[in-house]
Amino acid sequence: MKQLLILATALFVLAGCANRDSQPDFADLTETWAFSGKMAVRNATEASSFNVDWVQSQADFEIELSGPLGQGRVEVAGRPGRVTLRQGDDVWRARSLTELGQRLADMNLPLDHLQYWVRGRASPRDIGTLTLDNQGRLTRLQQSGWTVSFPAYYGEGADALPRRIDFERDDSSGRLVIRNWLADAS
Repeated sequence: MKQLLILATALFVLAGCANRDSQPDFADLTETWAFSGKMAVRNATEASSFNVDWVQSQADFEIELSGPLGQGRVEVAGRPGRVTLRQGDDVWRARSLTELGQRLADMNLPLDHLQYWVRGRASPRDIGTLTLDNQGRLTRLQQSGWTVSFPAYYGEGADALPRRIDFERDDSSGRLVIRNWLADAS
């Protein structure tokens, strides 16, 4: 159960080597996209790192979190109005990622912003404060109490996709390194 809470917390706190030619532009990711990467998170008492595989198809998503050699695998699947987290035979359901986080770890985090942050965008639910570089890429975002930095991108211009995302709030922080992006992941 502790491992589940660490992985669930890691998912909710959010969180390589790749060839630029294999990375699609943001414009190609409006409907269906996927990425794989690695995330590390820490708070005042714990730290954890794990692999992340995320597939988004319009409003539906599947996220798999796993430790080294696939240990502690957690699957999160969602569609509008329903999110399910599975670890082994254990299953938890909620109406949103935010609600699931509140149920599992008594957290009030902006989890529904994640699908925007991983694409280098602010969630439209709370625009916050944005800082862009001279190419129109988001470099820093303050949203819902979180400070999110985007220090590395794949490619140039406003359609580039994040390679690395750093985030922090109070005593919690993390880093997501995206190894590979895939457009049209259907």
